[in-house]
Amino acid sequence: MFQLFKTLFDKVNDNLTTSSGNLTYGLTDAQLACVSLMLMVAYADFNSDETELALAQHYVKQEFALSDTDANAAVTLAKQQAKDAISLHQFTSQLKQLSYDSRLALLDNLWQQAYADKVLDPNEEAMLRKIADLLFIRHSDYIQAKLAVCDNSQ
Repeated sequence: MFQLFKTLFDKVNDNLTTSSGNLTYGLTDAQLACVSLMLMVAYADFNSDETELALAQHYVKQEFALSDTDANAAVTLAKQQAKDAISLHQFTSQLKQLSYDSRLALLDNLWQQAYADKVLDPNEEAMLRKIADLLFIRHSDYIQAKLAVCDNSQ
């Protein structure tokens, strides 16, 4: 049993350190963690559609000024990391170092991802609550971000 956990842990570490400190498809580790979180939110309702994937690709191209080819490759890598993820902590631990405003901007983008299909699934909302807690975002700011995206999507 211990060997199984060790093997899983080593696999996760290998996935996270493949680009440690370097740029992968034009993204830093922290930026790739942001995209992976977006995709985890998209998959939280077990029903991801093309709208959610297109939003993630648009985010990568706009936010990080990547070409279509690099953006698609980065999203593919982030999708694999999100699929292989054991916990949210492996991504949020890299993002705690960001300024509070940057963490709020990330939360806003995550809320937009959750509402991309015009339906807020309870699993998506629960995941966003956990992410906000792990990023040390105040509950009042979490609610304001939710309401802002809710109001804009109607």
